[in-house]
Amino acid sequence: MTHHAIIVGGGIAGSATALALRKAGITAELYEARHDGGDYGGAALRLPRNGLNALRAIDAHDIVTDISYPVANTELSSGTGRHLGTVSFTGNGPNDVPRTMPRARLARVLRTAAADRGAAVTMNKRLIAATCHSGSVLATFDDGSTAEGTVLIGADGLNSTTRRLTFPSAPEPRYAGTHLVYGYAPASTAAPPSPDAFHIYWGRKATFGYTTAGGDIYWYANIASPEPLSAKEPRDTETWRKRLVKLFRRDRTPAVDIIRAATVILPSNTRTLDTMPTWCTDQVILIGDAAHAVPPATEQGAALALEDAVVLAQQLRSNEEAAAALEAFEALRRERVMRAGASRRSRTAHRRGTPRWIEQRGRDRRIAQAARSGAMDPPAWLHEHQIVWD
Repeated sequence: MTHHAIIVGGGIAGSATALALRKAGITAELYEARHDGGDYGGAALRLPRNGLNALRAIDAHDIVTDISYPVANTELSSGTGRHLGTVSFTGNGPNDVPRTMPRARLARVLRTAAADRGAAVTMNKRLIAATCHSGSVLATFDDGSTAEGTVLIGADGLNSTTRRLTFPSAPEPRYAGTHLVYGYAPASTAAPPSPDAFHIYWGRKATFGYTTAGGDIYWYANIASPEPLSAKEPRDTETWRKRLVKLFRRDRTPAVDIIRAATVILPSNTRTLDTMPTWCTDQVILIGDAAHAVPPATEQGAALALEDAVVLAQQLRSNEEAAAALEAFEALRRERVMRAGASRRSRTAHRRGTPRWIEQRGRDRRIAQAARSGAMDPPAWLHEHQIVWD
């Protein structure tokens, strides 16, 4: 059987899958529900070595290198500005150094490359139904149009429509205990440069991190909270600027200066997805965050999605029957992504009755000890993973 893939979702996972399928000689149609949001439509990310290795397998490493910046280290400091340690992400050479870029920019270049290599890419088309027949699956979109293929790939993220349509009893994304605010500030901002590092400050009330690797400052704030942001809460830039300045004003870090200069501030809730019994039916498969969203602290969401793309294309190339290909993909991927998600679960709870300054000193001491001992170094099984295209 000659496969024809319908891909739902034009982000990192879907676009990389289209690229991988074209390398495998499989035709692919990609459908994205949104308009192109531009380079600053989402948070910046650092793509680790295993993600770069996956890009090499589908001949996309160079195009991503051209739009990203090397960030080899993480510098850890307390809210008082005291340096606690350095975590190095360097590998065996300059090609192994993690690359930083806005998430939307990575998705855009992968999507463009997929189209250049023969994938059909359509924006602003939202899936509303998926119907399986013998040997085929029919996708129906919100404008009444349809697309038919031998397999439907749900790469539509944490709020996956494909997941809800295919597995109506599947768990919904669950709040993970923190508000994640990310943004950008211009290069002219008065902040210490960090051209080859991501600098993280463990402050009194929240964590702040930034890098100047790309010229502009990419930054985030992670704020523990028992309740998620509600849909009714204001999300405008000035409201959040005031909130964040108040939150970090007692820390001796660059956070306040960067936040005051920020041109983009985007608040969100951190969410995870509980383990699903299966990611596939005979003709539908979930990949990336649609199947296995991992905590942001792992820095592995995009990398695991890229790995998914390569392995799925290889299995569809090797198996004439869609069901066999999808089952083989899940068997190959499940243990690894579950282990990755469990490796850095967020811990935000505080002991009751402990004076805050004692708690902070203890936390800073534990971070420094972990950095010195190598406990915070990237695990080899995760970061050095190679997928060979044969």
